[in-house]
Amino acid sequence: MHDLETALGPPKTAPAAPQRSGPPWAIVATVLPAAAALLTRMRAIDLAYHVRAGELILASGHVGRTDQFTFTSAGDPWLNQQWAADAMFALAHRLLGWGGVAILYAIATGVGFAFVYAHCRGRRASPLVAAVFTLGGFIVSTGPAPRPQALAVPLFTGTALLLTRRDRWRWLVVPMAVLWANVHGSFVLAPLLVAFVVADDVLEHRPWRSIGLFAATIVGTFVTPFGPSVWTYALDIARNDTIRRWVVEWRPPTLTSVSGFAFWASGAVVLLIAIRRHRRVRPVDAARLIVFFALAAPAIRGTLWWALILPPIVAGWFASEAVEAPVRRRLDPVAVVAAACIIALLPLAFALRSGIDPVTGAPRRLAADAPQVLVEAVRSSVPAGSRLLVYQPFASWFEFALPEDPVMVDSRIELYPDAVWVDYDRAVGGAEPWQRILDRYGVRAVVLPPDSEPQGLSKRIAGADGWEAVSDGPAGSVFVRIPSPPG
Repeated sequence: MHDLETALGPPKTAPAAPQRSGPPWAIVATVLPAAAALLTRMRAIDLAYHVRAGELILASGHVGRTDQFTFTSAGDPWLNQQWAADAMFALAHRLLGWGGVAILYAIATGVGFAFVYAHCRGRRASPLVAAVFTLGGFIVSTGPAPRPQALAVPLFTGTALLLTRRDRWRWLVVPMAVLWANVHGSFVLAPLLVAFVVADDVLEHRPWRSIGLFAATIVGTFVTPFGPSVWTYALDIARNDTIRRWVVEWRPPTLTSVSGFAFWASGAVVLLIAIRRHRRVRPVDAARLIVFFALAAPAIRGTLWWALILPPIVAGWFASEAVEAPVRRRLDPVAVVAAACIIALLPLAFALRSGIDPVTGAPRRLAADAPQVLVEAVRSSVPAGSRLLVYQPFASWFEFALPEDPVMVDSRIELYPDAVWVDYDRAVGGAEPWQRILDRYGVRAVVLPPDSEPQGLSKRIAGADGWEAVSDGPAGSVFVRIPSPPG
């Protein structure tokens, strides 16, 4: 009998029966974040000055190294580490206006979370589990803001995905680190991601497999117009007390905010899952979660990277032990229709943000911090080159829409001495000696927000001699200095 079996060979198995394709989970995990990005009203507080800086880069052909936007720091050194992101945003704006910027933002978001989904699947999570954790990460991140940080999302998630490979393709991490170092200050996370791979290899007694990659990644971050000084810039930003005092997202996440609650709740959920599935928790993966949680706890800004790293790690704890056998699949008409409907969300989301906002006079894709009606009021009331005291969240839009008139301060908090911020705070708040501050800086026009703090200056300047209100409405108010009579 044994000889007969040998002669006949192993028993043949019947070919696998074809299976219908399941729900389009990969499309869901990619399109929903991208559609949400297209529906988001983009904040001009950072974005607008990045587009303006990018326009200068495209026009001049070189990276600007001095401030050209404000009168308090005009000509002072400015390390624009995010110059490549500025150029990309400006190019998108040249091609399709703010719609082009929105598309670039949506592509970065969609690709970033597509990499998260692929990473979850690479850890043998089922399509459903991978999609659930990917979208959960998107919710915890509350959506990356439309600025250079958003362009860093696919670089972060793409790097994490590549590092799961054990072949030559993993070396693509190095050119990605080069691009990342010219796009956003979070490039410091690239060597950190590689360091965890080194730790993993050390535990397997094979450190030589990734030490070279780690060194090459660090060197790659030096390939910028500013050289290794981008590291000094990134670390100085993280330690800057003025930024932590003025910028909400640099403060610790709290349970009273949406993003803070999502962060702390996700941490609790991950801890509970880790306890329940402790046999599947690898030491290096636990270290990854602890480090990124610790980076996010002091500043809301860091919760994005926590939200991007946790889905593939936790999804891996739900991985099937069995190896998936290849199955012949045939298209299910229901799945095809579902995929088509999901994809249709993209043009629908894009169309819903078209047109002009009747309050601000700016494209509806932009939030209320793009008050074009106030720009027009200033343009028609003071001569070009006039110095403006602009409410800081509006300043970025003024730098884009009215570049000939310099503002006092903008979103580059680290660029200005504390004395300038003290003067700005007193003047906008209407605290004495607000008039002498405006006189000392030679301010010709003041732009203030509507029906919100700070209201001190609007109340005082409205009744002050030498000032006139030229615009006052739901977008905000503009006061200009009345020229002294001749003689």
